[in-house]
Amino acid sequence: TEKLLIHDGTKTNIMFPDAMSWRRFIFSLPRNRACDMVDWSWTEKLEESDERRIFSAIDISVFFNGGMGNGANVDPMSSTSSKLYATRDIKKDEELLTSYQYQFVIHNNMYMYGSWKLLQP
Repeated sequence: TEKLLIHDGTKTNIMFPDAMSWRRFIFSLPRNRACDMVDWSWTEKLEESDERRIFSAIDISVFFNGGMGNGANVDPMSSTSSKLYATRDIKKDEELLTSYQYQFVIHNNMYMYGSWKLLQP
């Protein structure tokens, strides 16, 4: 059965070419917006290489919350995809939850998973 596409991040996610570009962007924002953007940033592996890049979202997907275990109802089909699909039928007014299994949130996980070096000058 074909999964329903819920969100296509390939059209809206920002991919930063390097850590310095991400830092310049974050520090150009007012403090309260910078904190939000750090929360809405993650590292992701690129399809064509083993390399990770920093991404940020500036769209409705920032309101997706984390669904642990089987709680997620929206997830990508692979670790290199920015397209989020329904993992099951979603009821009207049900909150959209993703497992974040493929995305590493910068402020919590970059150090733990060895991607902190992306932020080093």
